[in-house]
Amino acid sequence: MIRHVLTWNFDEHVDAETRAAICAELDALPSHFPAMRNWTRGDNISKRDRTYAHAFVVDFDTEEELVAYLDSERHERFVAERWRPNVSDRAITSFEVIDPSA
Repeated sequence: MIRHVLTWNFDEHVDAETRAAICAELDALPSHFPAMRNWTRGDNISKRDRTYAHAFVVDFDTEEELVAYLDSERHERFVAERWRPNVSDRAITSFEVIDPSA
């Protein structure tokens, strides 16, 4: 299984309404991409590290499914039109989940 994790901050100019709309668009992604599993999104509540204010995590069975999502026209359009103009910084990690009992 591949876990895809994204953390980010909105640019300071982005108002609360636009932030909520972008988060709603993110939350709708699994309805367009059946390969997405275990979608979770939330705000950072850490008292130790406030580097990023928001995060989402999603699982894919295979790396090919992740790449298909990332390369899709819907994802590319969202990133170009909604994400980049409103996000100041972000970190992305995709990794193969290791079963510690194996």
